[in-house]
Order: sequence, then C-alpha cells, then structure tokens
Amino acid sequence: MASDMDIFMDMMDGQETPFVEVVEKARGNDYYQGLGIHILKQFEETDHYFHFLKSIATQFNELSETQKKEIKTIMNIQPEVIVKEKVIVKDTNKNKKNRKPKLNVVDDY
Repeated sequence: MASDMDIFMDMMDGQETPFVEVVEKARGNDYYQGLGIHILKQFEETDHYFHFLKSIATQFNELSETQKKEIKTIMNIQPEVIVKEKVIVKDTNKNKKNRKPKLNVVDDY
C-alpha cells in the first residue's frame, strides 16, 4: 500500500524535490555511511526517526542474508523463542514391595 509521500516521490521522479540532501552516485561505502549519520543528527524527535526508518525499511527484503543478519544484530532483533513446557510425572513407587497387587480379571480358572 503506497502512502501519499510514495506517490508524491514517484510523481517527482527526475525533477527537483523539496529535499535538500543530494546523494552522489558511485561513491565509496564510507560516503553513504557518513551521509546516513549526517541525516540522523538532523532529527529532533524520535517520531521523525521512526518515520524515516519506516521508509528506509521497505527495501529490507532486497538485502542479502548476511546484510540482513548484520542489521538484525545492530538493532538487537532476536528470533522469537517459543517456550513449551513438558510435564513429566515420575512414578515414585517403582519397588515391587510398595505396589498393591493387581487383580487378574482376564483369566478364568
């Protein structure tokens, strides 16, 4: 489901947008990491960061498994652990001396 901002950005494809940051192409990974840190420092509220991260995370599934694993480690995302309890009942009277005699109802003499 596309938001209004997604539709707006698709309409502005190739045209000047109201955003000041220009991402240069064919730069090293350090450049993009520094640009990300620069953008993060501009957020004044966590709500703004949330919406920014939400828009970035839409392409998370396009990453390789190692990249996904690294991001999950950084964000401290752990797999959900399902705890199943198994109840074990022990028969404490295993000695023959402590057992009651059983009646044989199958055999007719």
